[in-house]
Amino acid sequence: MLNTYAAKYEALSDRAVKVSGSTFRPAERYTIKLEGAELAGYQSLIIGSVRDPIILRQFDSWLEGLIKATKERFIAAFGPDISRKYRFDVRVFGKNATMGPLESETSIGHELGLLFQVTADTQELATALMKSAGHIAVHFPVPEWTGLITSIAYPYSPAELNRGACYRFNMNHVVEPGSPLEMFGLDYQNV
Repeated sequence: MLNTYAAKYEALSDRAVKVSGSTFRPAERYTIKLEGAELAGYQSLIIGSVRDPIILRQFDSWLEGLIKATKERFIAAFGPDISRKYRFDVRVFGKNATMGPLESETSIGHELGLLFQVTADTQELATALMKSAGHIAVHFPVPEWTGLITSIAYPYSPAELNRGACYRFNMNHVVEPGSPLEMFGLDYQNV
């Protein structure tokens, strides 16, 4: 076990740190750390930003309506079973993108960055869903505007970016084998 309770960290330069005072003692029981990942699906992304002060004043309700309208469009275009085949997420940079609901700073600046993300069973489905989401997002209205508006600016054309396969952690576990070699076979070869 590495005990860092009394550790001291001293900067030796801009790129080096000296650590002292930590202690090591053998654990009472031998353990092996296991981590694993699995395919989560295939992703398509859209990066955009909103600068319109009218939208920013009512941003939370505007985004909530946009997400609802997008999911309704998915069902209308792909059928009711589509809900089990994708995940739609929106991250708002400039407003809780890192900490989410734990963020204590609540002020909003003059513009917000948006990252739309669809994770689906196939890349083709993720791309098709994101094309639909992008069209809705760029023209989603606010009550003060009439006619066809452009509410989001996209830095790329086409707006959709295919990320491909993505993975998620599916295991974070500690195993206590009877001996250090119990889980690992050895194969000796003379070369």
